[in-house]
Amino acid sequence: MRRLPVIVLHATAVVVAFAATTAHVRADEAVAPAERPVVEGDPPGQADLDDAIEAKLSARSLDDYARVLELAKQAIDKGLDEQGRRFADELYTGTLVDRAGMLVDVIYNAAGRDGQWPRMRAFALRDLDEIVKRAPDLGQAQLMIARLEALPQGNRVRAGEAARKALELLGDDQLQKARAHVVLAGIADEVDERRKHFDAAVELAPRDVEVRRARGLFRLVEDEFAGAREDLDAAVAEAPDDAALHEALGMACAMSERLPEARRAFDRAIELAPDAPGPLLQRARLLAVEDQLAESLADLDRAIQLAPGDAGARLLRARIRLQADDEDGALADVESVLSDAPDNPAGLEMRGLLAVGRQDMAAAIRDFRRLVAQRPDDPTLLGQLGMLYIAAHQPRKAIERFNRALEVDDEHFASRRGRSDAQISIGNHEAALADLEVALTLKPDDTGVLNNLAWLLATSPDDELRDGARAIELATKACEATEWRQAHIISTLAAGYAEQGDFDNAKKYSRQAIETGGVDEDTTRQLEAELENYEAGRPCRERQELEDVPAAGDAGPEESRDLSAEPADPEAGEPRKPRRPFDD
Repeated sequence: MRRLPVIVLHATAVVVAFAATTAHVRADEAVAPAERPVVEGDPPGQADLDDAIEAKLSARSLDDYARVLELAKQAIDKGLDEQGRRFADELYTGTLVDRAGMLVDVIYNAAGRDGQWPRMRAFALRDLDEIVKRAPDLGQAQLMIARLEALPQGNRVRAGEAARKALELLGDDQLQKARAHVVLAGIADEVDERRKHFDAAVELAPRDVEVRRARGLFRLVEDEFAGAREDLDAAVAEAPDDAALHEALGMACAMSERLPEARRAFDRAIELAPDAPGPLLQRARLLAVEDQLAESLADLDRAIQLAPGDAGARLLRARIRLQADDEDGALADVESVLSDAPDNPAGLEMRGLLAVGRQDMAAAIRDFRRLVAQRPDDPTLLGQLGMLYIAAHQPRKAIERFNRALEVDDEHFASRRGRSDAQISIGNHEAALADLEVALTLKPDDTGVLNNLAWLLATSPDDELRDGARAIELATKACEATEWRQAHIISTLAAGYAEQGDFDNAKKYSRQAIETGGVDEDTTRQLEAELENYEAGRPCRERQELEDVPAAGDAGPEESRDLSAEPADPEAGEPRKPRRPFDD
């Protein structure tokens, strides 16, 4: 017989109905119906079956569905004839399918994702387990199992098995098969496998909103922005009043730098859902990129008013306030986040960076040490902490952090480069040279590495380390990469020629470095002192051996000082201030 149509209910009504119904409602717990007079000639149970059919047509709640199931069960138990029994069995199974389907739809509806959805899933799966026992070849039931098990804390293995079984059983139902592919895409571990299933889903149901939304969001995450726009445009065409689709489309446009289109999409999303904070946050980011800071902050104020507990929104406002030169406001936002969640990683990082801006390295180090305590094996964080110790004139503490970062990832460029800087600052040229050589293999065109390695090879007091010819080669490459606009790099080339004894070229490039300008007075004086050396036929020699400045809370901070930097002129007496190794 033809299956009765599913009765579609509003999500909110179903949630309320579910809340009003105990989690233990089953067919055998429903209230017994009133007795219907038996019509002469009807088989036993026919009256109950008639009541079940009428109840199904008017079912509006979980209790209503439970009553249909009980009536169908009573009809079967009373001894229907063979035809009536088949009808009652189909009615019973179809009602289970409809009840489970109603719950699945509610769970997948964003409005129904409240704290009850795990209980609703368990309730639906109980029905579906009974369905597949009664009708193991029902593809619709297998698909519902797959969709439910694919949700968080579900059984991913069972989800995959059910989705693949659904594909075998669904026949020509292209939309349902597309949804099975979406499930398989969602649980796949490999990106290519996910893409294959999303593509199959769109091929089967190119105009289905949820299918196009799913692939569009996948493409957005994978930075396939043109493809994401294509899918999300198609979804918007089918559902023009879906604010979330317009928001996602705006993100795809913004990420592909189509800013006017992004603005229109966010405007439309806000028009459709004025009380949703998400589109306001996205538009605020876009406005900040366009340097419309007042408008951006207005959107953020509204978003935070709508969702005052959203730490991400407050941190975004802090960044925009900082962009607007409101450091106090930015710090206030960060502190408000950390007062609620003292270990919030983004909050700690931003407060640390604000401290760096104030040159308060002790405060910055405290926050980044807390971040490292949370993620002790994160080489990026360890490297950042190392750089903060360098800025705080504590190179030995910096080396400890760089060592740990390189234990985790021996190809972490920033830590290789940072450790070389720290080693140079304490006079350990051999170790610095080793790190710079590795850094150069990782980034052969990095001008900072080229320059520092060339300077070390040209000026180290360690005879066995110097190599003037190679210093010239490296410094020339760095000068060309910076279009001969960096005075300190040109002066490194001069030092290389001086090491080779070619003082004509040394003087030539030393003068060019001075004429290039763009440096402070101290550096200009140093460049002039180098030229004086070359005019006197002397190469440069430099070694720094800095002491660590005591950390905050020790005897007290003191100026870092160069204990044994060799003077350019050994007879001149006072050593000159070293200007490396922290050149960029």
